[in-house]
Amino acid sequence: MSIDFAPRRTVEQVEEGTELAPKFDSDGLIPAVTTDFDSGELLMQGYMNAEALQRTIETGEAHYFSRSRGALWHKGATSGLVQKVRELLIDDDQDCVWLRVDVAGGASCHVGYRSCFYRKVPIGDDFEAKQAEGKVDLEWTETEKVFDPEDVYGDAPNPTIL
Repeated sequence: MSIDFAPRRTVEQVEEGTELAPKFDSDGLIPAVTTDFDSGELLMQGYMNAEALQRTIETGEAHYFSRSRGALWHKGATSGLVQKVRELLIDDDQDCVWLRVDVAGGASCHVGYRSCFYRKVPIGDDFEAKQAEGKVDLEWTETEKVFDPEDVYGDAPNPTIL
């Protein structure tokens, strides 16, 4: 079954209507923010093309588009860390989606952490106090990995880097 997204006709239709009319960017992508359904914790941010969004809607499992690989990506197909979508929301002008998910295995990051956001950037006074010569050193917010990426993915080069 293929989903036909509605054409974008008017501001009122997009912002106040009931038709799903996503706005994909010039590369055919829409940002997707993913959080844990129960805790609200931010797990990851990725992108979807029309096919990834359609498959996510049809299967109830998160699919993304990997920009580095140029391919559709079913989250957890390799690792087993499948994201079961409990709720999919779209923002007011339909150019960003929010997935609220349950994660099999408890992690969403291919590096092994629960969240892809496991480091923070010091800002303001914190930056001034901790940094020298304008260099930004990241601070760890998670130190325990949920899984060992080498055990899950082997020693294959990471296709998501550069």
